[in-house]
Formats: sequence, structure tokens, C-alpha cells
Amino acid sequence: MYKIIFIALSLMTLAACELSDETVGADVVFTGGAVYRVTDTDPWATAVAITNNRITYVGDDAGAMSSIGLNTRVVELGGKMLMPGFQDAHVHPVDSGMTFNQCAVFDLPELEDLLDAIKTCVEERPDADWIVGAGWYVSTFAPTGRPPKGLLDAIAPDTPITLLSNAAHSVWANSAAIERAGITAETKDPEGGRIDRDPISGEPSGSFQESAMPLIQSYEPAITLKERIDGLAYAQRLFHSFGITGVHDSYVEVSRETAYSNMEAYTAFADEGALKMHVVAAMLYDPTLPLEPQIELFKNLRQSADRNHVSATAIKILVDGVATSYSAAMLEPYADREAEGVTGTPLIQQADLIDLVTRLDALGFQIHFHSIGDAATHYSLDALEVARIQNGQRDSRHHLSHIMVWDPTDFNRMADLDAIANFQALWASKGTHYDEITYVRMGEERSNYLYPINSLHELGVKLAFGSDWYVTSANPLLAIEVAVTRLEPDGNTSEPLLPAEAIDLATAIRAATLGSTYGNFLNEDTGSIEAGKLADLIVIDRNLFDIPASEISEACVILTLFGGEAVFGSLDDVDENE
Repeated sequence: MYKIIFIALSLMTLAACELSDETVGADVVFTGGAVYRVTDTDPWATAVAITNNRITYVGDDAGAMSSIGLNTRVVELGGKMLMPGFQDAHVHPVDSGMTFNQCAVFDLPELEDLLDAIKTCVEERPDADWIVGAGWYVSTFAPTGRPPKGLLDAIAPDTPITLLSNAAHSVWANSAAIERAGITAETKDPEGGRIDRDPISGEPSGSFQESAMPLIQSYEPAITLKERIDGLAYAQRLFHSFGITGVHDSYVEVSRETAYSNMEAYTAFADEGALKMHVVAAMLYDPTLPLEPQIELFKNLRQSADRNHVSATAIKILVDGVATSYSAAMLEPYADREAEGVTGTPLIQQADLIDLVTRLDALGFQIHFHSIGDAATHYSLDALEVARIQNGQRDSRHHLSHIMVWDPTDFNRMADLDAIANFQALWASKGTHYDEITYVRMGEERSNYLYPINSLHELGVKLAFGSDWYVTSANPLLAIEVAVTRLEPDGNTSEPLLPAEAIDLATAIRAATLGSTYGNFLNEDTGSIEAGKLADLIVIDRNLFDIPASEISEACVILTLFGGEAVFGSLDDVDENE
């Protein structure tokens, strides 16, 4: 009797489970869309199903019917483009976000507008002990790129002001800040940096380059954890609006307490459950500090910072500076300073670079090189070559980031060493900065090797795209358009920059998605639309493949999903049935 009852109950339970599985179905099913999968085969579909936080179906609308149950939300895309979320392979979320909560003076190339904005900052902060901000263009002060302190003195004679350039390799300060920091004509330039000076008196003239920046920035008010988290929150909101679901923070300083000591912000944000993007942090190597303590710090932080969505597994090495301040390391002198023999000085000696890279590679760290000049790229590849010889072939996925100008003999070496070319594609166009800075500095011959995206792609080099925000816009669609057209997205130029270096749209999208996720060691879970992968997806208001390339930058992300959760926009914004 009891056996019969047990069997009957078991059959009832089984039937209930089967009914539940059949009727509940997926959480969300998208249909009727232009689903671009970023896969080598079958790149297009029309429907996607999401269950919990993962993709459970990709295919046509008819096939998606089996994923629809009683509790499934069906969203009609109406031809809109569904694709993987973008990942930014080189960006500065925390410090850039904080900057926009400070005195932000971005996108003001005209001196009068810039000074008006700074004046407004001062007026809005009458009780400030020190005003900090960023965003001014070096090209505003062409040809030298050295803003004078007197312009700031006229606005704030008594309150210290320090403003980072938009490239973040120069600081502009007023006399009050310079005096507060105790910097005088007798203060020596640090290794790898320069205090710009009055040519007669030797007194600081108002700008500080590269490693000279901490001489004055270290006197800025200490940044609180709340300010860091607020900056991260600002950045995350911005990224989500652009369809970005993962980032590589390429400058996390951990060796001293500065604005870049941001790991605590990431871990705290993650522990709160507020972090809704993947983060790979590149911890900054400081050549002015002893190596051994830094390596131990890197190893400890790699372990302690490990969280859901957060890892500290990369090391950032600043091999050189930037061309605007003549600090990018070049094999031959700058065209406009050839008579002086100015080539720029690497921020780390070649022998030290080789030793450092070899040791970090052996410890399993991913290396993120900052390399602007052709000499910096050459030295970085030399170091990777030695590391491979000593450590053997590894799945290291080392990045060379920026790589503005090249020695063409290094193209094949990049491919042979399997290094990732991490481009800021938005820079690959002509405009005011190119006309007044880049071409003037590089000269005609080297200007034939600027941002050689296609040359490297054709050699099989893996591409990743990053924005370097706040230096330039974080919107990946702008960078994708420039990569395809080699023209500025604002339409102000009609002559492309080295059009042979343009890539097709599919390659550009892949670099901003699967290419960047590969560089972040996240390609197994993200970067393409495949069953089993995380539902990090975005919807764009139009199919990028159906519009002229010059209109890509006009497209808008209307929905961003992170693990199936809407973090920007809503399903209602997309659903044609609503």
C-alpha cells in the first residue's frame, strides 16, 4: 500500500517538474532582430534567449519558440541590432570619473573658453583649499604645449590650482600651488620628468611633465574612498550608456597613496553588489621605487583583490610618455627638434625593462605596455622576445597600448610574439591635433606609419580597442567609425589618415568586443553571442551594417544587459510591441 502511494506521489512530482520546465521557459527571448554574433561562422541570427544570466538559444525566430514559456518576456526587436557588449581594453574609470566630479575643462580648445571655464570652477568653490581638475589641450598652447602659470594666477592668485592635461601627462599649476609644494628654481628635474621653467630665471613656469607631476600633485588634498567610489559609479553609468560591459583599467597605482590608488574602490563597489561590469586592473610599476617590494605588493594584491567581476592580474609599464611633450621615445629625433637631437627619453632603461618583463612574465602577470614612440615599441618587443626565450611560450596576452608611430621592421615581430595591438582607434584621423602636433613632431616619413591597424591585422596580430577615456570619448561607436573611415567622426575633415590602414566594419566590431575580451581573458564567457556565454548584450537603434560608415557615430545604444540584467535602458525601450 505504502509503495503504491509513494509511486503515485513520485509520478505527480515528476509531472509537475516537467510542466514547470515546459511552461516557464527562458527569462527573455528577443525576436525579429539583426543579431550580430561576432562569430567566425553563422555570424547572423534573428533571435536570442536568456535564462538566468546566460544565453541559452541563438538562431531564428521559429527555433526560439521552444524557449518561450508562460513566464517568458518576449521582446520584438523590429530589426534593431543586437550584439555583444563592448569591452574597453584601455581606460581609466575611477580617476576619470572623479575628474568629472572636479573642475572638468574638457573639449575647450579655445583659450578664452578654457579660461572662462576655470574661472567658473573657482567661483563655484569659494572656500576651496585647493582646486583640482583636468581636461586642457596641449595644442591650445602650441607650439610649446606649455601653459603659463600667470593665466591661472590672474584667476586665482591665492588658491592653489592644478589641472591635468587631457592626455594626463602634464600638469598646469598656478603660483600658489607651486609655492605650496615648495618647488623653486633649485628644484631638480626628476628622472623621466621635467619642470618647465623660465629660460632666464629658471623659476617654474607653470607646467610639469611626466614624473615631475607628483612633485606638485602629492600636495593636493587626499582623496577619500567615497570620492573614488563616486567616480567609479559615474564611469559605470557612462560606460553602460555606451554599451560597455567590461574594462581594462590600465593605470592602477598601488605603491603610494595617490589619485590612482583605486583597487579599494573596485573591491568595495564589488562587495556592495554595485559593480555591474567586468574589471581587469593593471597595477602600475613605478621605476622610482625598489622593485622587490613592488613585486610582492603585486602578488599580494592579485590574490586579495580577486572578486566576482574584478581581478588584478596585469601590470602597467610606462615605457615612454607622449609626443605632445616630446616625451614619447623615438628612434630618430623629432622632426621639429632635429637640430637639438631630441628623441625623447624612455621612462625605464632598456636593460631594466627586459629584466622587469622577464620576471613578471615568469610570475604569470599580463603586461600592459604604454608605448607611443617607435623606440618604445621596439624596446617593448625586445623585452617580450627575451622573456619568451627565458620563460618559454605562454598564454600571456601581453598588450602594447597606443602604439602611435612604428618602425615598420617591427610589424612582423609583433605577430611573431603574439602580442595584442591595443589601439585607441579614435585617434587614427587627421584634425587640429594631427596638424599642429603629430605631423609637426613626426615629419613626413614617420607620418606614413601612424596607427597601422590594418597592416598589423593582415599579419594576424590580434586587435583590441580601448578609449583611454578621459583622454578621448569612451563611446566605442566613434572609435569604430574612425577605424573604418580613418576620418574624424564630426565630419570636419575630408582627407583620411592613411586610408590603406582602414579596416572593415566586422573587424572593427570584433576588436571592440571579442578582441578586447580576449585581451581581458574573458573571451570564454563574453565577447560573442553563443549559447552558454554570459548575457552581456546591447541593442543599437539601427543595424550598423546597413548605414554608411560615416553615420556609425550617430547610432545609439538603447539597451545594455550585464548578465541578463538591464543596466541601461529597459526592455520596454526596445520592444516594438510596446
